[in-house]
Amino acid sequence: MSTTNIPAIFVLFRKDNKILLVLRQKTGWKDNHYTMPAGHVEDRESFRQAAVRESLEEVGLTIEPNDLKHRLTLHEIKPGEVRIGMTFEAAKWQGNPYNAEPHIHGEVAWFNLDDLPKNMVPQALFSLEQIKAGKTYAEFGWH
Repeated sequence: MSTTNIPAIFVLFRKDNKILLVLRQKTGWKDNHYTMPAGHVEDRESFRQAAVRESLEEVGLTIEPNDLKHRLTLHEIKPGEVRIGMTFEAAKWQGNPYNAEPHIHGEVAWFNLDDLPKNMVPQALFSLEQIKAGKTYAEFGWH
């Protein structure tokens, strides 16, 4: 039996002790939960290229690929699929964040890292905890 690993990216924007989160809506998965700007890696696209594209598409921020620092690789299993998620932190960016995809996001907002919303996507919260603990690799959902 073969397994298809779905590649995904997450982008961590940090300003002082705050991070930028988007509120998922009208997607059919984890609606009304906050997560970092994220998305699938498209065909023939690197993880960094996907992070640059998704940052612009979701929150209107422009990043240079070399300004992305790898923070975490998350290998996740859930019913019917396996995902490999790369979290990058943007060292710098251009623009001011806004909700560039109002058809799938309710809002874009800064949250204090010590007071994150209760309705976080579990994988995103787990990833932030792993990054805070200094880890660069983690597994989610495996037994």
